Amino acid sequence: MVKIYVDSREMVSGIPSELQALGVEIEVGNLETGDYVISGTCVIERKTATDFISSLLDGRFTNQAAKMNFNFKRVIYLVEGDIFATRSAIQEEALIGALSWLSVLMGCSVIHYRTPKKAAKIIRRMAMHAQSGLGYDVAFRRGKTKPGKGEALFSIEGYAGVGPSTAKKLLNHFRSSFAFVNASVEELMAVKGIGATKAQRIYDSIRYELAEGETVDDEESLFADTPHPESVT
Repeated sequence: MVKIYVDSREMVSGIPSELQALGVEIEVGNLETGDYVISGTCVIERKTATDFISSLLDGRFTNQAAKMNFNFKRVIYLVEGDIFATRSAIQEEALIGALSWLSVLMGCSVIHYRTPKKAAKIIRRMAMHAQSGLGYDVAFRRGKTKPGKGEALFSIEGYAGVGPSTAKKLLNHFRSSFAFVNASVEELMAVKGIGATKAQRIYDSIRYELAEGETVDDEESLFADTPHPESVT
């Protein structure tokens, strides 16, 4: 069951009732910041296009965003309609600047929607992800590879300190992934670009053994955060 905390002022938007129709449990109250709290670290601020512009004009905009960022790790703006299509006299450049400031400098996400039903579906899915994840592990490396060279490169790239370009050098040098994993530190250092430190790291990672009774059940997923570019193909 997905549960969402909803600010009481949101009841008139029609979104809370749509959430309930989707099977979401909601708890209504006076939230200090934001309109929908979908997890302990994630909040959604909903605005109509007109309110978005009004908050810019009356000075609420930066204060609201800063306050939410202080209280939550992840802040999402859900905007109804097109902020560039209102009849407000605000300059287009000011709107572009506001969106850029939110996204780049404050790290907020901005999502647009048209109807309460669509908004409810978006909020419900985000709450599911925030509270339960995807329900399965996501591999950020390419999932499908060609048999032979492709699979050999894919396996070699998975070792510590080895990225796409290094994997190619290793396979060219050792001719097989089997020969690579059985190489000594000195043999690894014979590959151009691999020094003593990297060679030792690769060697140790291949031969690491769990201590008696030790498990990896409590370890976080290797892909929990954004992967380093060197590990993405």
